Parts: sequence; structure tokens; C-alpha cells
Amino acid sequence: MGEDDLQGKDLVELGEILRRTRESKGLSVEEVVKDTKIPRGHILAIESGDIEKLPGKVFARYFIKEYLNYIGLKELWPRYDALIALGENVEISQVLGTYTPPPKGFRAASKWWVYAILIVLLITSIGLLYARKEHVLDAMKHQDQVVSSDDSTKQATEVPRELIQGGLPSTVESKDLPLPSPSLSKDEGAQKPAEEPAKILEIKATRGNCWVRVFKGDKKVFEGTIKRDETKTFETKDEPLKVRFGNFPAVDIKWMGKTPEMSDKIKGPVPAMLIYQIDGKVVKVD
Repeated sequence: MGEDDLQGKDLVELGEILRRTRESKGLSVEEVVKDTKIPRGHILAIESGDIEKLPGKVFARYFIKEYLNYIGLKELWPRYDALIALGENVEISQVLGTYTPPPKGFRAASKWWVYAILIVLLITSIGLLYARKEHVLDAMKHQDQVVSSDDSTKQATEVPRELIQGGLPSTVESKDLPLPSPSLSKDEGAQKPAEEPAKILEIKATRGNCWVRVFKGDKKVFEGTIKRDETKTFETKDEPLKVRFGNFPAVDIKWMGKTPEMSDKIKGPVPAMLIYQIDGKVVKVD
């Protein structure tokens, strides 16, 4: 959508463009809230064009810019910037409260000092907002590392059940036990059938975010958004993989180590449903 097409669009029309784009990518409001940390009520207010429900223009501009970057519609920002301009007097009262002039009989402080203090406090408030977001992300990463470390420690300290129940076998008993015949082991190994290797489906979001839902047979094994430059793999042996893509042109596919021919025939952000069969074929379902 060109910049000339956006001229004259009001907040309601811009919000409708955002809502249709989100739905075309198969994203729910809850998924947008989870990925961007923007409150659900603010998302609905942006899509309905009711900016008055947001906590002031400063935060409204921040939330709208975050949403546009996430949904891939950065070209709408100049129009939003014009509609929600801050002007010379930024909405300081919403962040710091109402300024009360000094009582009569005292000399009022210079207005420039007041403006300087208000600007410093405003910058500090925005910095705290960003710092809080980074703190939450760091805490989530630290929790994942602690869980992984606990699992490794548990595996290293486990003692085989046979040693706990029966103890170590004596040397006398071990001498009386007959040794296995090498020829018998070879025959048994020859009779054991080779295990069939797993078929692997690789989905890489090369050109943008893509929502997917994956079924192995009739069982759903994954549903969510694969972010840009992220790769997901799914394995199967004897059941086909059924995958619904919300933004198929944004991803690269490898099925059993090869790029399917079907990948070049699907254009546009329309949701697509594909079946990856265990014989290597790919079938599109309308």
C-alpha cells in the first residue's frame, strides 16, 4: 500500500487495515498480546480506532509503533504520526500530574527550569518502561537455564536400579556364567530388522513471521507463530504431517531433505493447508 493511498485515512480506517492483516495471517488477539506484551484492551482500541482509550498520546504512539513493527505494516506509521502528533506541549500532565503554580507573594521559578525537569522525568519514565520489558525477558531466559541445569544434574546423579537392589556381582559368580557365543550374536543381529529412519519436515521463517498448526495424523503437535529467522522441525515415521500456514510465502520448506515443488506454486498471504505424505509427496488441500 503506497503512501498516497494512506492520505485521508482516519484512525478507524487504519485500525481496520490492521485487523484484516492480523486475521489474514491467522493471528489471534491473544497471540499478539503474548508476543508484544501490549494489553488486550489496547490492541482492540487500536484496531477500532478508539485511541482515546489509550493512556495518553505518548503511550499510544509507543503501542501503535510496536504493533505495526510486529504485524509488518511499518508503512502506516507516517499516517499515524500525523494523526497523533504530540506538538510542542507533550502530554506531561498524564505522566507527571498537574503543575500547581506557586502562591502569590513568592517569586515563580523560571519556566525553562520546569520544562527541563519535566522532560528529564518523561525520558526517565520511558526508560523505565523499556527496562521493565528487558527485565521480564531476561528473567524468562534465566528460568529456562535453571530448569535445563536441574535436568542435567538429575541425570548425572541417578544410580542404576540393578546396583541398588542386588549390589555388584561377585567375581566367583561371574566366572560360572557362560559367555555368549559370538556366532549366536551375529545370527540374532541378522534377524533383527533395521529401524526405519524418521521423516523430517523443516519450516524456516525466512521472510517474516508465520503462524502454523501441525498435525501428525489426527493429533495436533504444534500451534503458534514462527518468528522471522526461526526454524521449527517435526518428525514422523508412519503418519503424514498436515500443516496449515497463515503466511506461506514467508517460509522455506524442506521435506525429507528436499524442497517440495509445491512451495513455488502458492502465492500471497492467504492461509494454505498442505499434507506431507510419508512417500515424499506433498498435497495441497483447498
